[in-house]
Amino acid sequence: MIGLEQGEAVKLKMADGMTLSGHLFKPVGLTSYPLIVFVTGSGGLTYEIDWQKENFYFCRTLADICLAEGFALLLVDKRGAGRSEGNWKKQSFYARADDIADVLKCMKQRPDILANQISVVGHSQGGWVVQLLASRHPDLIKSTLSIAGPAYSVIEQMIDNMETDLMMRGYRRLAKWILPLYKNYLILYKTFSKGWKLGYLSYILDYDARETIPNINVPTYFGFAGNDNLVPLEKNEPLAHELLAGVKVPYYILIAPGVNHGFALSGKYQSWDEIESKPSPEFAKMIKDFFRWTREMV
Repeated sequence: MIGLEQGEAVKLKMADGMTLSGHLFKPVGLTSYPLIVFVTGSGGLTYEIDWQKENFYFCRTLADICLAEGFALLLVDKRGAGRSEGNWKKQSFYARADDIADVLKCMKQRPDILANQISVVGHSQGGWVVQLLASRHPDLIKSTLSIAGPAYSVIEQMIDNMETDLMMRGYRRLAKWILPLYKNYLILYKTFSKGWKLGYLSYILDYDARETIPNINVPTYFGFAGNDNLVPLEKNEPLAHELLAGVKVPYYILIAPGVNHGFALSGKYQSWDEIESKPSPEFAKMIKDFFRWTREMV
């Protein structure tokens, strides 16, 4: 297992002067290498928690796979997380995508990075950011991987999240009454937020991936989890196919069976308390397949 201390600590300056903090993991025996930049999902936890708590595994597992496959990996904290400056709670997904674009520009200047061999991987909300990068900054990226990144809107994802939570708590009958009220609340919040930003949701609640995915202009790989409670496969996978139908660049959609949102082995409505918190074989299989797919791109 790769240790955090094996990564090179980096500081990356954004266009507005703010600095993001990260670690660059480099494959041994190479003087230059392709690069994977990882975009984290929701919340303010640093990627470093993967090396502090055993039940956090996503980033350290990705680091192991990348180095074994000959890719460097950059893990970078969003604004206000870990050692990064700023405040992610006042950022839209568009602003986060612009930050990653600045990160990519910084990394392209390094002599050890193959500037035309940089790919971006994002999980969950990071998948939304990756989709935006693929549509808005195609000149900076060779390929992208959206892992459990929704194909629909923030409001729809939040409603699905609420429905799943009610079902897992045994409130299935109440869902038909609660969900319409919750939807109306979110729509009202969204309308209010157009004129007054109050809280993190006000910056992201109007986002809908339907406006982004059809404009993807970089080869993009979508990985959906078969038993995802937060980004339901039955809604997002068909929609992704529909939205990608007119895209002119190569794309691929993978369904990983028997895994949850975090790509751990899980039944459809099992909680984290009921399963073993570790990466499934399907996770490594998907990442390695994305690398194969990326290498085949001219």
